Amino acid sequence: MIWLTWRQARVQALAAALILLAVLSAVAFTWPSLTDAARVSGFAACHGDCEAAAGEFSALVAPRTAILVYYAGTALLLLLPALAGAFWGAPLVARELESGTFRMVWSQSVPARRWLAVKLAGVGGGVVLLAAATSTAMTVWAGQIDRAYANRVEPVIFAARGAVPVGYAALALVAGVLLGLLLRRSLPAMAVTLLVVAAVQLAFPFTVRPLLADPVTTVSALDLTAESGLSLSVDERDGSVEALVDPGVAGSWVLGNRVLTAGGEEFTGPMDPTRCGLTAAHGACLAWLGEQGLRQEVTHVPASRFWALQWREFGVLALLTGVLSGLCLLRTRRRKG
Repeated sequence: MIWLTWRQARVQALAAALILLAVLSAVAFTWPSLTDAARVSGFAACHGDCEAAAGEFSALVAPRTAILVYYAGTALLLLLPALAGAFWGAPLVARELESGTFRMVWSQSVPARRWLAVKLAGVGGGVVLLAAATSTAMTVWAGQIDRAYANRVEPVIFAARGAVPVGYAALALVAGVLLGLLLRRSLPAMAVTLLVVAAVQLAFPFTVRPLLADPVTTVSALDLTAESGLSLSVDERDGSVEALVDPGVAGSWVLGNRVLTAGGEEFTGPMDPTRCGLTAAHGACLAWLGEQGLRQEVTHVPASRFWALQWREFGVLALLTGVLSGLCLLRTRRRKG
């Protein structure tokens, strides 16, 4: 069974090896210039207020090949689950059912479920190794760029770092196998798998991840200085007001940022037209806002919780992968040729 699985999956294995080789080669080629830019800018040794060092580091990295590798590697890890599910998972059994070759295998002494279990373990193991190696290389290599350019706790970067890409790749593969078992045709199973995996990757960060994140909520007096970036948008139809202000939590994933009234409700106006109208004196509106006792409520996930959230989400993805694997095995029935 192991030899047969290897024979059937050798093209996918070769593709995985080439992808991994390309990633590792790109990382190794750009590593010296990246570390040199971090050293020259002082960003590598900075652990406090690093805004100036980050800006200099970004300016040094922007024209180099490293930034292209950064975006390409991130995109690869985001696309890898869909590729694994559609091109490795969906045809794994659907191709056998479509061509009728499953009858030869299932008429042998090896039970159908053991046959499927070996195929899942072999191909799934390869996908997990590819995702784990690629994600590890990119997570370590891109650490300084993540710190300067982006926030790795936010949804896009988070899904392309650490253990989470491994969980998504494994889940996508098993989902593709299950869809192949249900649809029994390769192309429809591949198309549906692409849609399902894309839907899961888009929905998960805004439905399940906030429940796992254990976010922090802070409430403070509304900062009316220029540093807060306060802006007010008035709807001319009903006079309602939308207040926007900088959350002031750099490096965090912001889930909510509201301006509240003294009574704890979201501030929506109305404004005092005599002090906040077009003819009002300069500064009068800010003074009026200061008299309202407004507060700012920010709900966010600090960067320090990156790894805790990574392992929680990976655990959920691993659990779902196990459930779908069980459904695949239950779906499989021993048949006589």
